[in-house]
Amino acid sequence: MGAQFPNRATQVPLRKRRHRRSASALLAFTFLVSVAVEAHAANDIPSECGTRKTFDDELHKRLGADAPTSSVQVSITNAGPRFHLRVQIGDEVRELDDPSCAELFRASVVVAVAMLMHEPEKKLAPPSPPSPLRPPPVREYPRLGLAAGTGLAVGTLPKPVLAFELESKVIWQRFGALVNLRYFLPAQKIDAAEKHLKVQALGIGMGGFFRPSRFWEARLGFAAQHLVGAGGQGITKPKTDSIWVGGPTLGLAFLPIQTKPFWAGVGAEGQLNAVRGRFQILHYSQDVTSPAQEIYRVPWIAGSAFVRLGLVW
Repeated sequence: MGAQFPNRATQVPLRKRRHRRSASALLAFTFLVSVAVEAHAANDIPSECGTRKTFDDELHKRLGADAPTSSVQVSITNAGPRFHLRVQIGDEVRELDDPSCAELFRASVVVAVAMLMHEPEKKLAPPSPPSPLRPPPVREYPRLGLAAGTGLAVGTLPKPVLAFELESKVIWQRFGALVNLRYFLPAQKIDAAEKHLKVQALGIGMGGFFRPSRFWEARLGFAAQHLVGAGGQGITKPKTDSIWVGGPTLGLAFLPIQTKPFWAGVGAEGQLNAVRGRFQILHYSQDVTSPAQEIYRVPWIAGSAFVRLGLVW
């Protein structure tokens, strides 16, 4: 029988397949080792400091059972007299040094909790809207006021008299408008011939005001008074007559008491009598042919001062 030799054509492919399988196994082993080494290095916690399970339990205790602990890489290494902590979540890294390994382990939990709580806010928080350059103005409606006052009036009647006032206001921030009614108690005029004249008045005023501050009020307006006079002692045939007085007014008020809805204050006002009447006595000397004699003429200037109590709403 002749000798048989192996077929070289069939042996070579078998060797090549075996070589390829060995190379693939070596690469897979190398990859697994590198991953294991990296994971071990990323989660290397010395036993005297703590364990990974304790670390994960602490995170679950603080953040809940669904806390993504697998995304946290933590390691504590001995660097001579001190220990070095490294906590990493994604691209964010925190590092600390401390002589105590146990303290670093407790710090690793605090750092990881802070990083996990901060991460969703950074990713999910919507951009804040741009703040306006100026806050919108607050709409303020006009306020209404009503006040009563009493004071002294000079110049309108023959003598200074007591006057009473009722006033209404509309107030808009620092500006406003007003209208008032005033009653002047009667005053008597006696001339050199002992002839008597009794005069009383009723007045109306209106205008506007400006408040440069909370407590001060400047006023500008117009006022008119209707004076009624009646003849008295010394006049043979007493009669009643009336005249009108009017002109621009200028005033100033001080409001020291303001407790909503109440307020109290004082004010003074001057009036220029552009229109001023006079009272005369006919047949002054009891002679029908004698001319009329003036007994009282309203002065050019009049003034008043009031104390006021009011409400505002």
